[in-house]
Amino acid sequence: MEVKRNALPSLFDLAGFDDPLEMLLACHRRIEKQLETLKRLHAHLAAHGVDPETSAAAQALLRYFEKAATNHNEDEEQDLFPLLESRITDAGEMARFKAFREEIERDHREIEALWARLRKPLEGIAEGLTRALPADDVHGFVGAYARHILAEESALTEFFNRWLDDGDRQALGRAMSARRSIESRL
Repeated sequence: MEVKRNALPSLFDLAGFDDPLEMLLACHRRIEKQLETLKRLHAHLAAHGVDPETSAAAQALLRYFEKAATNHNEDEEQDLFPLLESRITDAGEMARFKAFREEIERDHREIEALWARLRKPLEGIAEGLTRALPADDVHGFVGAYARHILAEESALTEFFNRWLDDGDRQALGRAMSARRSIESRL
């Protein structure tokens, strides 16, 4: 049986752990795709209720946001941010980085709280149960992520390229790969 692929690979397909910045940015593109799925799911539910299509979409959203999105945040908070903090030598840059880090980690906590509100209804929908998916929760989650991605990408590439050398990038890539390898063995 032949495996069909899109004619153009996604950014995620092109990025590897040898280029951790591209992996992080590609994850943002995947998050954006999942957010589009969430918006379509919400509209479909309103028009058609729970059906096999909505259940499958809810299952996919749960898998993604419970695993990949969590890994992404851990890549940043446990590996990238401490590494950058250890490399930045300019006091002004350090102050700017610390403000950036605080904003991003605050965003992570906000997004986690918003996700917690969506997770239970999505679990029900994934099981084929009739559940409401509140529009305010969907829009809040989508909006928070969009703002977060914009803020993160506006500064992350600059910090990454300015302060991390090839050895740092390789170490970061290994840490990211190990996080996912551990998860796949569980």
